[in-house]
Amino acid sequence: MMIKWVKGYDFMDETPRYSFEGRDPQDSLADIKVVIYTQRERKFSHDSQSTKNFYYGYIRHEPSETVDEIGRFETLKEAKQETEKLLNEYYEKFPNDTQA
Repeated sequence: MMIKWVKGYDFMDETPRYSFEGRDPQDSLADIKVVIYTQRERKFSHDSQSTKNFYYGYIRHEPSETVDEIGRFETLKEAKQETEKLLNEYYEKFPNDTQA
């Protein structure tokens, strides 16, 4: 499946987030919600100069209340790849909910 990720922003703190086909949990009615969000964190806890963006994938199947969160990815590319793998597992587990 080819996903075209769309950049958006969190309504609370304006951090970048990525979703597709209206599946962003902050405003989606889809059964399967998907987002990659950004957290600004230290790469090394002892080094205050090592602050950078890390990416996390979040997937939720609303009817079953199944939720998975993956990550602390250093690159958006890696976050997208791993989130798409997890999404495919959700599509296999919940085959009737593949459409937004």
